[in-house]
Amino acid sequence: MAEMGASDLSLEEIDSLIAEVAEPASVGSAAGGHQQGAPTGEVQLFDFRRPNKFSRDHVRALQIVNETFARQTGTILSTTLRAVSTMTLSSVDQLTYDEFVRSVPNPTVMAILSLEPLNGAGILQVPMHLAMAIIDRMLGGSGTGAFPSRPLTEIESTLMRTIIDRALAELAYAFESLVELEPKIVQFESNPQFAQVAAPSDMVVVSTYEARIGGELGMIRLCLPFSSLQPVLERAVTHSLFADRSAGDPVVIKHALTERLEQVPVEVSVRFGSVTLTSAEIVGLREGDVLPLHHKVEEPLTVTAVGQPLLRATPGKRGKRLAVMIVDPVRTNA
Repeated sequence: MAEMGASDLSLEEIDSLIAEVAEPASVGSAAGGHQQGAPTGEVQLFDFRRPNKFSRDHVRALQIVNETFARQTGTILSTTLRAVSTMTLSSVDQLTYDEFVRSVPNPTVMAILSLEPLNGAGILQVPMHLAMAIIDRMLGGSGTGAFPSRPLTEIESTLMRTIIDRALAELAYAFESLVELEPKIVQFESNPQFAQVAAPSDMVVVSTYEARIGGELGMIRLCLPFSSLQPVLERAVTHSLFADRSAGDPVVIKHALTERLEQVPVEVSVRFGSVTLTSAEIVGLREGDVLPLHHKVEEPLTVTAVGQPLLRATPGKRGKRLAVMIVDPVRTNA
């Protein structure tokens, strides 16, 4: 048998080396699976063909508007239905109109809205069981139980229009900081396939609210066209940026303050020299009495502003009104 060279390895040694090389990878995988602080959570898909068009300022502005709308509408529901009702913002998402329509159940309550002065149309979608609970309470019922899943009748649509009209007034109030919106109901639809207010590929902003009316819970959704909101959001963000930039500029502050002060109305009066009387003389004054003033005829009158002497003037007349002509400023003793 030939002698084994220094560079030759036995089969056992080769297997041992392969095991040692594979072992760190497997140990690292196991450690990585239990590593503390490793990010866990749901994986969110990102479509590079449809990047997010919202900036952080846009999202913040929309959240403020939607939170105001949710809070005000919750109050409207409580007072109108005489039931403990809440409405909170759950999410604000950017979808295509086709994705929104496919996510809406059939039948449902869809109020198609005009958004004057903005272009396009919006949709306020209320789940059918929540709409039936609202109608039941408006008719004096308890708002609980098994409700039919069918399109609304004409009477039921009229009742829903009443409550949605009040909610739309709160939507206009919430949008006041961005635009003077005048949302109005154009029509109702129960089948989302018939509510074609935009092209399937058009981007929309979908705000989802969690609404609780008594014991009934549901998700109300507001769909608005992104193309209509984008210029409004851009103006709001730009105005906010310039406002923040000029807030700390002393030159801008001084200029603004000067402009405001120049517009302040000030009461101006003209007075003769004063005279001193006793209480008895004042009480004894009667109609026709002559009160001599310690004011020489050739001496100018004093023009005062809010009681402070500023100028000197001589009396006269202009047209049918008395007038004074400014002659010089008041001389003060230094």
